[in-house]
Amino acid sequence: MATFAPPPPAEVIDIADSDDEGPTASSGTTMRQENPKAANIIDEFDSDLEDEEEEKHVEHKPLISPSVDIKEEFENALQDGFEFDGAFAYSKRYEMSAAPNPCLNIDGLGAVGIPLSERDARAIIAASTPVTSPSGDTGSWEMPSDKVRFDNPAWDVWLQKTAGSEASTALISSNAVRPSFALKKLVIHEKSSFTSRRKDPISDDESDTKIGDLIAILPGLFDGANLQLRHAGQVKSLNFAHQSGLSTSIVAAYSGVEHTLAGVSSGYRLSLHYDIVQPIAHAMYRPMLPEMQGATHKLHNILLSWKQDASGQAPPYIACLLQHKYIQNSNFKGKSLTGADALLLSHLYPLARDLKFRIYLAHVELNVSTSCSAPGYHGGYGGFGGYGGYGRRRGGWLDDEVDEDEFEEDDEGEEEFYVTSVVDLRGMPVSVDLDLEADDLVNGAIKDGDADSSELDRMERTSAMRIEIYKRTVLFLWPKDGEIDRKVNVGDIYDYACNALRTSLSVEPTKREKQLVDKLMRCCQTRRQDAKLPLVMQVLRESADRWNDVQVLLRALKVCGVDKNTDLMGLEGFVSAYQAFGWDALKEFYTDAMKNDESNARRHALLARLTKMGMEEQDAEVLAWCNEQAESRLRSLGKVDATQIPWLVQLGLSRGGEFLRDVIFPQLQAQKLEKTFWIPFLQQLQTSMQGAPTTSPQVVRGLIVQCVTETVRNLAAFPTKTIKSPYASHHGGDREEKDSGAIVEVIKLCVETKNEGLCTSIFAKMREATQKGPFNATFPPWIYYSELCSSLNTYMQTVPGLSVPFQPFFSDAVAAMVSSARKAPDGKPITPCPLSDTHHATVVLAAKAAGGIAVLQQRLTAATLQGHDTRTLQGLTRCIKNAFSAQGSAAYNRVLATLVCTMIDRVDTAALFKGGYSYATYSYGSPSEQMLSLVKFCFEVGAQNQCQRLLLRFVPPPTGVTVAKHVSDVLAPFLPVLKQYLATQNLDLRTDPYRMFAAAVVKGFAEHVMTAKPTEMVSAAQLATVGCGMCAECRELRAFFLSARESIAFSRVQAIRTHLERQLGGVARTWGVQLATLRHGSPHTLQITKPPSMTALGQWNANTQTGKSLLQTLGDPATVLGADYPVVYARIHHTSPPVPLASASQTMNVAPKHAAPTAAGPLVAKKPRVI
Repeated sequence: MATFAPPPPAEVIDIADSDDEGPTASSGTTMRQENPKAANIIDEFDSDLEDEEEEKHVEHKPLISPSVDIKEEFENALQDGFEFDGAFAYSKRYEMSAAPNPCLNIDGLGAVGIPLSERDARAIIAASTPVTSPSGDTGSWEMPSDKVRFDNPAWDVWLQKTAGSEASTALISSNAVRPSFALKKLVIHEKSSFTSRRKDPISDDESDTKIGDLIAILPGLFDGANLQLRHAGQVKSLNFAHQSGLSTSIVAAYSGVEHTLAGVSSGYRLSLHYDIVQPIAHAMYRPMLPEMQGATHKLHNILLSWKQDASGQAPPYIACLLQHKYIQNSNFKGKSLTGADALLLSHLYPLARDLKFRIYLAHVELNVSTSCSAPGYHGGYGGFGGYGGYGRRRGGWLDDEVDEDEFEEDDEGEEEFYVTSVVDLRGMPVSVDLDLEADDLVNGAIKDGDADSSELDRMERTSAMRIEIYKRTVLFLWPKDGEIDRKVNVGDIYDYACNALRTSLSVEPTKREKQLVDKLMRCCQTRRQDAKLPLVMQVLRESADRWNDVQVLLRALKVCGVDKNTDLMGLEGFVSAYQAFGWDALKEFYTDAMKNDESNARRHALLARLTKMGMEEQDAEVLAWCNEQAESRLRSLGKVDATQIPWLVQLGLSRGGEFLRDVIFPQLQAQKLEKTFWIPFLQQLQTSMQGAPTTSPQVVRGLIVQCVTETVRNLAAFPTKTIKSPYASHHGGDREEKDSGAIVEVIKLCVETKNEGLCTSIFAKMREATQKGPFNATFPPWIYYSELCSSLNTYMQTVPGLSVPFQPFFSDAVAAMVSSARKAPDGKPITPCPLSDTHHATVVLAAKAAGGIAVLQQRLTAATLQGHDTRTLQGLTRCIKNAFSAQGSAAYNRVLATLVCTMIDRVDTAALFKGGYSYATYSYGSPSEQMLSLVKFCFEVGAQNQCQRLLLRFVPPPTGVTVAKHVSDVLAPFLPVLKQYLATQNLDLRTDPYRMFAAAVVKGFAEHVMTAKPTEMVSAAQLATVGCGMCAECRELRAFFLSARESIAFSRVQAIRTHLERQLGGVARTWGVQLATLRHGSPHTLQITKPPSMTALGQWNANTQTGKSLLQTLGDPATVLGADYPVVYARIHHTSPPVPLASASQTMNVAPKHAAPTAAGPLVAKKPRVI
């Protein structure tokens, strides 16, 4: 069997600095430009979906030792020669601002100016040694490095650290020690036709530290001198002549690379040649170009073994993970591969072509979802310390956000693997059914390296899901005509085909372009993507124009469905097609488009553009066709919507009122259009008729009045609209929502069409429905009035003359919003307006628009307000005071009195006296604080004369509460608080109605709270012996027994609880003290409770002190209490008052001051009494 000679590898060409490179490359950028003369096999990759010419069948002899495990041996072969990930050559140009001037100095010549001048060039040549060749004059001279110096030290630093570092990074992909650069010689070239070739051998001597060459081409103007670098079929063509006088260029290549340099056609090319040197200490890591013949031979044997396999054990395909990542876009193809991936493809492709294998490239994605938790954080009751409440960890409370770094993975993640796209080597997308998993990949694992994206999706505070996404590129390999190959079909080639056709300049379609057109049209039918059809249509129209092939255009028009949607080609596209192919070729399709496109707007726009085109081109046939189509379309309107109103009104009015009435209107009515069409249509009709009068204007006006009247009649008093739910199947389908905007639209329609009188019908319909129904109980009338007030008030300000006709609406709005009705006329429950701050402002706005304070006097009555709570009434009162208090009218005073009296009558004293959070004042606080807030409110709004009514509400105890408890717990604590506030208002408790209230409280305290002194059951001396007297708990226990407190609790460990129980011993049973252990929580709690007999005396003493304080609070108790003073004093002090009885009688005969009658009517002037 003959020795295997592998086919030449495909040439992956990286070309830079050609003469045709176009714009100058900026400083610090690598220049890449293709040379059109260079052969590039990858540019000639076959598209695997194109028709292939019949290939000559080549017989291969059976292998003596075929591969057994195809996948494993294929993967091993990749590690033996294809792991080289660098470049064989590198180039870059630097502008003069990016590279320092070396300040070249040559022995015997001195300083040499840069950029190089002709005089200095001739001097260098004269001092250099010519390079000879058997072929003749080479036009080049050399000078050894020992005669060259650089007066600028920055040059060597720049070359070693910047230019050299960038070059070594490109050449050496591994982590090998970076090389240094040793100057070898200076070379200058003058005009010559000589082409030089050289190839430095790769040294096997470990003592030879050279691994390649770096050439720095200094600034100096020249032309020609194209350089070609070649290795293993890969070619890099360079031309540095462009801007050579103003730039420094760097070329670097490995030893073993062939350099071919063309002669200079003009000027002088001055360059410095450096050896790329690897330190001898690191010789074993020295980078070098790989020897590929052995690796290629292995691949050949593996593929041939695969092809000759008869055991059925060969894999259906191989999925090889590429080393680099590539962006998924329409430009991705075989030539996009770099480094080791390009090296593999350049050698694998010829083998695959020779042995009948397919190669495809694919983008794949692996999503890894891993549940995570923050184990150091705890939630819930008793998380820390066992006492409940909040816990703390690492300086943060339990409700703080947990940092992402605190989350730990709970288990292995769930993986989902996808093939996101597959393309052939030309980049054409294909569709293939592959049962591929991440574990099927060879040449590494998809999770090698970091994820492309990672995010923490929080589910709860301490639990989350970490989602990592790995995006990689895979090379697919399988035999031609196999089971998988037969499943390959055209994929989503929209972007690929459009890009290929748009960049083509061919005047006649090539075979490949014809195939692309066919596949693109087929894709439009089988993989239709409406969003991409306009681009497809544009590309195919431009291609048909370039090829002068109207059939391509007509096929595309039909396939893309332009006859059903003319926007797909655009108006200018229709014009361009006419200009390219003429009317006769397109008339039939244009007629079909006018017939099949159901959009009136699109058809109108197309007719308008074609009419304009016909006039510009002076084409009578086109104009006649347009007129015929316009008339036909108006008599057979398609589906109409609001976007078509402008042209519909324009055309309708242009043909007169009768045409509009007899032709257009019947078609519109037949479509049963919604108000979303009719309202803007009638508005547009009214405006257009005024701006451009039509024939028979009275007919048009009559139509408008008729339609507006019908619209008002059909408008519901309180309209609703149906909201389509995107989750209908899961959440019960569509839902109804209020539609107050419909009322505004119809009102504006009436005004703008000069039918303002119809607004009265709308308001009357709303009023009647509010009083009698029907309306949707979910959306009671006040919601509509609340929303409409602001918009109609604003609208009323912009249109003169609307204030009077709109007054009934605003008056009804006040009534609807202050109504406390909780049932609709049909008995269904409704929610009244909550009268929030926003609603208060709306009520005031509506009142002002309806006529002012008089409307409020009419609408705000005790009957309409009685269903509202005190907080709501307070807010409404404040708002009305701020808006109308300046008027100071009798109507205002009556409105204020009604609001405050109703508020007082609505106070829930039972809730108020409980303390805590009160819905009467909507605030937290003790009963005294909340009672005082109501007093303050009366002063705030100027209704101090209603304080008597308020204080009388405080006096009676609520149901279920004894008089004694009510007085001691509620009224007695309130009295000093009230006194303190009255002092801020320059008042005191001697002034009515506060005197009567204070007297009732103190007398009630003396009568119901101050009982006879109880007998002392246990002496203080006995109580002082309780406990050991040594520990803190016993001292606390003793203080408890000496106090008037009823119980005490000790949450302590068991030893302390036992100690306390022993200290009490039998005394507890003798005195009637109860001990109980509460076993919830940790530690448990010992509760000790005294019997009433032990607390009675202490409570009596406390009550005595309270009573004395109350008398002092009165300031002048004899005046406040009058004739009751001696009795009250005696019950509290347990002795007669210090003043003579006669003096007291004289004091009691002083007539008290009385408050003035209230605005709401005089109250009965009677003494409050606690019953």
